[in-house]
Amino acid sequence: MLNCGRDASGPQKERLLVSTNKYVARKEGGEKEMKLATILIVVAAMAMSAGASMAALSWNFDDGMQGWTWSTAHAQSVPGEWIAPNVTPEIIPGQGIYGAPGGNLFCKGDANARATAEFDLSPFLVGGKTNRFLVQADVYIPNLRPLGGFPWNYPGNMNQYSGLYVLAAGTNWGVGVYGRPDKGSQCYLDFTADDSWPERRKDWYMEEFSGGNPVSPDTLWWNKWITLQIDYGFTTPGQAIVRYYQPWEAYNGQSGWITLYSGAIYPNAWSPTLRDFSRIAIGSNINTSGTPWSFCQYDNVIFDSPDLVPEPGSLVALSLGLVGLIGAVRRRA
Repeated sequence: MLNCGRDASGPQKERLLVSTNKYVARKEGGEKEMKLATILIVVAAMAMSAGASMAALSWNFDDGMQGWTWSTAHAQSVPGEWIAPNVTPEIIPGQGIYGAPGGNLFCKGDANARATAEFDLSPFLVGGKTNRFLVQADVYIPNLRPLGGFPWNYPGNMNQYSGLYVLAAGTNWGVGVYGRPDKGSQCYLDFTADDSWPERRKDWYMEEFSGGNPVSPDTLWWNKWITLQIDYGFTTPGQAIVRYYQPWEAYNGQSGWITLYSGAIYPNAWSPTLRDFSRIAIGSNINTSGTPWSFCQYDNVIFDSPDLVPEPGSLVALSLGLVGLIGAVRRRA
């Protein structure tokens, strides 16, 4: 502590007062810088966790598999086929039945073979896993006439037990949206929940209507893309919103986004790591809950999560901004 002296007076006293004021100013400036540094650290942490995240991942398959691989997870797993742009595949050879033009992935499934594409998300997630995400994929539903023998004499088997799944590492169980022609519906099921596994669906919505009447002949059904989407705790933690988009009119006149489930995520998982999600699967079901029978193609997959790792560019920009802010404040001080 600076000692002014009991007998200081006149010029000596003035000099001491100036020195004291400079000392106090330096001390106050240091305290301000300390407070500023603390605030900036907090702001940086908040920005890194909230603002400097990676953009949503997406795949359009225009130039190949784009990091996806053909699953070998099931005993009947087989490779599917990447369909190049401007190629229209004959999905049932010798029958003159064609699918949608590429680029996309053809994921055939039947009682003897299951084609499923998988993507490993773990390198893109903080800690290699997440329990909050938004994922969606387009699925082409083909009309298979003149073939017959399908449930309810439909003009095909839709995407029977073929769809969009999000899974944890080392397991084929997770959450998924898939089709069931025996119910004329798309279905959502959370296989991780320690409950009775209720299947959420809207029966008969996949039947194609126009003006309140079934479209006739049924050779005019489908041959269209639908979109499957799972919001698992992404918009609201602890809540799931699962829906799909269909471009035709259902029996009740509804079209567009059809909600299969909107409500709480069942709180208890039957295994502690089942909700450590780290993989996406599209195509044939690879667990034992149902047998796929599908000639569907998949495209335009999107995945987003608050647990995506920050982009390097975002971190560099954030660091430079903080350095500039510190410099500006110090100059003003």
